[in-house]
Amino acid sequence: MSGLNIASVDRALVSDVSLSLTPGTLTALVGSSGSGKTLTTRSLLGMVDFRPGVVSAELVVSVDGVEHRPYAAAGKRRAVERAFRPLRGGVLGYLPQDARGSLDPLRRVGRQVAACLKLAGSQEAPSQVLQRAGFPDPERVAGLYPHELSGGMAQRASIAMALARGSRFLLADEPTTGLDPTVQEAILKELVAMVAAGVGVLLITHDLRLLPRIADRVLVMSEGRLVEDLPGVEMLQMRSEQGRALLAATARVAGGTLGEVAP
Repeated sequence: MSGLNIASVDRALVSDVSLSLTPGTLTALVGSSGSGKTLTTRSLLGMVDFRPGVVSAELVVSVDGVEHRPYAAAGKRRAVERAFRPLRGGVLGYLPQDARGSLDPLRRVGRQVAACLKLAGSQEAPSQVLQRAGFPDPERVAGLYPHELSGGMAQRASIAMALARGSRFLLADEPTTGLDPTVQEAILKELVAMVAAGVGVLLITHDLRLLPRIADRVLVMSEGRLVEDLPGVEMLQMRSEQGRALLAATARVAGGTLGEVAP
């Protein structure tokens, strides 16, 4: 993605943002609330409208040697929507903050995973995918409806659906917000396992405590702009004013132990 500009009727919301995602890496997009993280992420899926909305962008998605440029028909909403359809799910998976809200409330989890497997042309059983997503009792979970899932279970169910679709990239928008520490840890382990399997993950968060041991790259966003881009191993050496402020605030919340995350 390069040259992303998003505007409302009277002001710029995201300005000249460029980023790249590669298979088998975890890129973290961090910033305070309202910095433009979610808007940027949703634009990668064509989920932000035009004028007001996405004013200009160049998105290139390479799949098996074929380049897709869904924003090439800028200003023509229907053409852009058609261009994004073959990319959503099979190439670009989405894990929203409210995972339960993205599940079909009228269908059992197993049926939803089975539908994703069918779209991907896979012969794998739903219970196998649910087990890969971290469920120790996949058969039981397959028979549940979304309203019967806890927040952490709903996130894992969404991860299972991304696995079932064979998504090359997963865009995870604040997937651990509001979950207790043990469930947060489990979700992060699943994301790391997906990266190890070759999936490219974009993790959106404002909590830097999650990142020292899992992020390959860290992008810092502030007021709709990317203000810093550095390797994950150099995260504690942020130079931008906004990055340093995030580090300081996170260290206070973590009791001064930022960077000393338990394995």
